[in-house]
Amino acid sequence: MKTKILLFGMILNILAFTSCSPDPNSATADATVTSNDVAATQKMDNAIDDISLIVDNQYEVSEGSTTGKSTENYHSLLPNCASVSDLGSTTSVRVLTITFGTETSACIFRGHSLKGQIILTRTIGTTFPKIMTVTYHNFYVNDNKLEGTSTWKREILGSGDTLHPKTTFTMTGMTLTTSTGVYTRNGDRVREMTAGFSTRLSPTDDVYSTYGTFTTNHPNGTVFTTLIESATPLVHKTACSLIPVPMSFPVSGIVKLSKNSHHATIDYGTGDCDNLAMLSIDGGAATQITLGN
Repeated sequence: MKTKILLFGMILNILAFTSCSPDPNSATADATVTSNDVAATQKMDNAIDDISLIVDNQYEVSEGSTTGKSTENYHSLLPNCASVSDLGSTTSVRVLTITFGTETSACIFRGHSLKGQIILTRTIGTTFPKIMTVTYHNFYVNDNKLEGTSTWKREILGSGDTLHPKTTFTMTGMTLTTSTGVYTRNGDRVREMTAGFSTRLSPTDDVYSTYGTFTTNHPNGTVFTTLIESATPLVHKTACSLIPVPMSFPVSGIVKLSKNSHHATIDYGTGDCDNLAMLSIDGGAATQITLGN
C-alpha cells in the first residue's frame, strides 16, 4: 500500500500546500478533496490544539498564583524561553500575558517556533462556568501571524474521582496571514480533559478529547468544513509527547473534512502512540498516511 506523507506542523507551513487548491470560480471548484487539502487543514487543527494546550495549562497553573508560575499544585508545560506576566489584573479579572522568545529569537514549543504574546483575560472566582478571552499580540507561528480573539467557556464536570474540566472555545474571524494570503477560521471546538485531572503535578497520565465543527476559508475562497463528532473525538495522550521520539498526534478519533459535495475521513487509530492514520477520500479505500512535524 502506497504511503502518503502529510506534514503536520504549526500554522505557517500551511502555505506549502495551498498552491494545489482549486479556483472556486473555475470548473474545478467541486474537485475531489486531495491529500494536500487534508494536510493544509490538519496543520491548522494541530496548531490550534498546541495553543489550546498552552492556554488550558496556564489557566490551571495560575489558579494558585498571581505570577502564573505556580508549581505547588500544577505542572507548567511552558519551556524556559517563555515567561508569564500578571498585568492589569483586578480583584475580579485576571490578565495573564505569555511571552514567547525575544525580539531576535523565537521560542520552541514541541518542535514549533513561537514568537510574540498570547493574552488571557478571565474571571476570578469559584463559580463555573468561567469565561476567558484569548487574544494575540504580534504573535507568530513559524513566521505566520495569528490574529483575532477567541472566547473560552470553562466548566467543571463530574464529582469526586470523575471531576474534570471542559473548555468550549468559539473562534470568530480568527485569521492567519501567510505569504500566500489570509486564512480565516470560524466555529466551535470543545476540549475535555478525560483523565489526569486528579494528579495535576504529573502530566504523564493526562488525556484530552477534542470535538466540534468549524470552517476554514482558504485565500482562494475555497471553504472547508471540519466535523469531529463527540462520539469519536480526537484523543491526545500527553505521555505520547514525552517519549524519546515524541508522538504528539491524536491516538484515536475521526475527522471528517468536506468541500462542496466531496469529503475525506481521517481515522487516527485505536490508542497507540504512533504517527500513523488512515485516510479515505469520498468513501474510497482507506490508505495509510504518516504524520510528521
